[in-house]
Amino acid sequence: MVTALSERQRRELEFYQEYSKLNDPAGVSFDWISGQDTKPWNSYRHAIDIVRQNFRSADQRLLDFGCGKGEYSVLLSKIGYEVFAFDISPNNIEIAKRLASKYELAERTHFQVGVAEKLDYPADYFDVIMGTDILHHVEISHALSECSRVLKKGGIAIFHEPVRVAVFDTLRETRFGRWLVPKEVSLERHITEDERKLSPNDLKLIRSSGLNFSIQPFLFLSRLEKFVRISGAPAFLEKLDFKLFKLVPPLKRFGGVVIIMLMKE
Repeated sequence: MVTALSERQRRELEFYQEYSKLNDPAGVSFDWISGQDTKPWNSYRHAIDIVRQNFRSADQRLLDFGCGKGEYSVLLSKIGYEVFAFDISPNNIEIAKRLASKYELAERTHFQVGVAEKLDYPADYFDVIMGTDILHHVEISHALSECSRVLKKGGIAIFHEPVRVAVFDTLRETRFGRWLVPKEVSLERHITEDERKLSPNDLKLIRSSGLNFSIQPFLFLSRLEKFVRISGAPAFLEKLDFKLFKLVPPLKRFGGVVIIMLMKE
């Protein structure tokens, strides 16, 4: 069990201990890593594709940075990586271990309770780090310092994160916007007290981490997914965003989700 947690970490721990009780993962779809049904317009699928494309051999070690209930850990292990994973919630770790056992991947997955700001792994240890919607829950400077420490030279870190876009989020934070899509702490909506979308200053901080930085935006018109209840609409909007960002590059600054790639040279 992690000790000497900050106030923020304690709140996150309490939230995720409760959130973990809502439901166990139904299962893991390995279609995501087949390479036969890639969906580059979907930000989560694209992040997984980057990890899959960087797989070279079974001795590569990958860190699932804030693994939650372990769905991605199992998926990434199935690619062939030896996966190490941590989460602040002991309940999540137990669920993740059960999930790995279910798919007979317990020997290739190593779960432990931990925090992003102080990793319990050796320096220069990982070929790949992947974090899914985690940086906006943690102290970014400390977390990235730890990423740089444990990442091998030539290794990459991939983070999928929501970002603040002033033109949209200013409206989102009005009384009407908060009524339409509530932002209060909620287990049902998976909103913690301290989470914040990455700001332009956060992105500057990440860019100045000493790691080679690149970024790819997603989520423009597909923000409307919450309000469009037509079958197939979310995928259509994601595809449209993907094309618009290619055709009109200035629109990229309005992307509400980014994939951040960091490389240790």
